[in-house]
Amino acid sequence: RDRIDAILQNSRFQLKLVKVGSEEYEATFAECHAVYARYQATIHGDTPEECTPKRYTNFLCNSPFQHRDRYELGAFHQQYWLDGRLIAVGVLDILPRCLSSVYFFYDPTFEGLTLGT
Repeated sequence: RDRIDAILQNSRFQLKLVKVGSEEYEATFAECHAVYARYQATIHGDTPEECTPKRYTNFLCNSPFQHRDRYELGAFHQQYWLDGRLIAVGVLDILPRCLSSVYFFYDPTFEGLTLGT
């Protein structure tokens, strides 16, 4: 616990809500996919063939929900950054009357921070 406290005390934390399909989403896609692939392999024992960018996109990026009227609805990635490094992503669907948490994955290097619990 002391090690974790030391990391957090001397670090810069950022939380970003990124709309799937936006320029920021495209700019961070490779990093998000890399964290997802490491998470799936380490935590769930998935093979590289099970964690391709296409499978990642089909599982956590494609959404049937579209932008409607003046509201931003649909799939979002809530990105957790520590000192400029992506450490976790929460996948969300924002709907007209609810917010749905779809999935959460994190970089197993930071497992000691108990992300996702």
